[in-house]
Amino acid sequence: MRNEYIEASGRIAYQHAEPSDLRHIGRSAFRRMLFDMAVIRAFEQRLLDCAGRGEVSGPVHTSIGQEGVAVAVCRHLRDGDQVVGNHRSHHHFLAQGLARTAGDDAWDPLTESPSAAAHELLTSAFAEILGRPTGVNHGVGGSMHLRHAKIGFMGSSAIVGGGIPIATGLAFANRLRDDDACAVCFIGDGAVNQGTFHETANLAGVLHLPLLIVVENNGYAEATRPEEASAVLPLATQGLAHGLRAAAVKGGDHAALCRTAEDFLSSMRRGAGPALIEVETYRHLDHTGSERGSAVGYRSPAEEDAWRELDPMASLPRTLAAQGLLTADEDEAIREAAAAFVERAFDGMPAPSAVAPVLDTRTLLRGPAQTAPEEAPEGPDEQAPRTKWTFRNAIAEGIARALRESSDVVFLGEEVANPGGLLWQAGRLDRSLVGSRIVNMPISEAGFVGMSGGAAMAGVRPIVELMYGSFALIAADQLFNHIGMIRALYGNTAQAPVIVRAKVPIGRGYGPQHGLNPSGLFTSFPGWRVHAPADPRDYLGTLNSALRCDDPVLLIEFASLYDEVFELSEGDFRSRQPLEGARVVREGDDVSVFSYGIGVSWARAAADELAAAGCSAEVVDLRALDTLSTDWATLESSLARTGHGLFVDPAARGQSIAPRLIADLVGRQGRRPHLSYIACADVQPVTPVLERQAVIGTADIVTAVHELIKAH
Repeated sequence: MRNEYIEASGRIAYQHAEPSDLRHIGRSAFRRMLFDMAVIRAFEQRLLDCAGRGEVSGPVHTSIGQEGVAVAVCRHLRDGDQVVGNHRSHHHFLAQGLARTAGDDAWDPLTESPSAAAHELLTSAFAEILGRPTGVNHGVGGSMHLRHAKIGFMGSSAIVGGGIPIATGLAFANRLRDDDACAVCFIGDGAVNQGTFHETANLAGVLHLPLLIVVENNGYAEATRPEEASAVLPLATQGLAHGLRAAAVKGGDHAALCRTAEDFLSSMRRGAGPALIEVETYRHLDHTGSERGSAVGYRSPAEEDAWRELDPMASLPRTLAAQGLLTADEDEAIREAAAAFVERAFDGMPAPSAVAPVLDTRTLLRGPAQTAPEEAPEGPDEQAPRTKWTFRNAIAEGIARALRESSDVVFLGEEVANPGGLLWQAGRLDRSLVGSRIVNMPISEAGFVGMSGGAAMAGVRPIVELMYGSFALIAADQLFNHIGMIRALYGNTAQAPVIVRAKVPIGRGYGPQHGLNPSGLFTSFPGWRVHAPADPRDYLGTLNSALRCDDPVLLIEFASLYDEVFELSEGDFRSRQPLEGARVVREGDDVSVFSYGIGVSWARAAADELAAAGCSAEVVDLRALDTLSTDWATLESSLARTGHGLFVDPAARGQSIAPRLIADLVGRQGRRPHLSYIACADVQPVTPVLERQAVIGTADIVTAVHELIKAH
């Protein structure tokens, strides 16, 4: 780390520009930056006018006063670098877009017009925020969910701190591909207090990732000052605590920010690792809308006036004039050119369509239907040689093969590369991949799950191990607000094909904090494909298809099945099963028993007992558990044959998916078929005698079937 970033006391040293910095940056670069800042300001002022007329749906978080931060950083980025923003991200989007489309520093806003690509950038941004289908994300994302992959703006997240793990994943993908690309994540001062900041800052440091975190400290997390919310100031100090190179820049010192960003990014490309810059800046208006913060009452007009003097759009022209690098007439001409450019872009938007769009949930949440694999899977071949495999070792072999077959596949999780991990236990750990594509993660589920989402957005195929299904709750924001929602957030212009493995130790004494079956949790949120394979053949075929699907997939593994032995052929390891569709595993005439995972084993055993009593039970493996993938045709066909249906859910009753399935069946059929369900108790105690009472099994299914048939 450069000594000038740290004081002798070990505290962060604020950066200050010298006249030499101004000369190094140069006249043409400053003209260009002033133009970009003026474009962003005129753009947002135009948006506020639209919002005042009721033309913008939702809040408008303006960056008026903060434009210079994004402009100073993004000017140092290259094609291939990525930017992630937050809820207040118009300036990030436009600064990155203008840097990529309007020309380099040689382009002169005083003598040349912006390019057609720059014009299209602004036009599509206006259309997006106004909710029009010609928007960059088809008008779906709006103000807080902007994305434009062609310019390297990978997305803005409306969850405070939510974009940090995503940006970390982009940086991980860059490191994996061994190029010199960098990822930049812009966050506000409030985000430094989020757990995702600390988890991913540590993760970036541990993995030595090319990630730059820019903290825009505008003095208020909505209306709360950093002094009220953070015990350690300056905020950049918290970057140091996680091993990041860190620096702080005072408000208004635009040249110092340019120099610091250039220094950190150029050294990052040479392998120096992650860094953080805290920039003291100011938003002139309230958290949202066009009022000043003083009008709301949490700050004074005098404070606002003082910061207006430090605004780079006011202070930078004075500094440049003093050095003979800009005249007042040039400054005014640049602003006029920017305003005219913005007006042309706004006027260039196509008129709103007279036909109202129709919401298509499947299109917003899913890629192409996965009713069948691209190539037919190898069917059962009774003549093919078979070998014995435990369920656990078959899973390990499937993952090991995926790692061998594609350099895009990575395996992430706690202890995955260590003795005791899945691959090590099965003798399938390729030590040459440890640290690069088989990577041990810190105990930071939100951090590494979110990182996998960002990596997946960049084309990596992560397989992520959650040691237990219960731990999904720790990573819930990244799983459900981000990975599962990526398509919907950005108008189906982005995908995050993450595969999550989650172990469920039902009936094995792990207690309620480790025993969650996450099927009900994941199916309660959109975007995820949810599977709980009942045997290794279905697991392997589902895994292989998931690796070729652009949607996130959850694979639930019941630990009680791990040591069961199956005979598998080479074709089973290469097969690809459809990601939609149930299967009838045993035909019957009197009752349909629907289940998944370990419940299928219980149901088959119950069917044997029922047959001995003269009752013919049909067993149906639900396979795909999420709402959009439910195979209603198979369920309804089975019910039509038997007239009775019992859902067996190996989950806590309060988290069971069965009531939703029954309600949907009733709604689809327009009548109430003879249906019931059983599930486990809401709490699974550790004590064996109590746990046996809490967990359902074969005997419970037999009893429930007799009661169902007797009642009807």
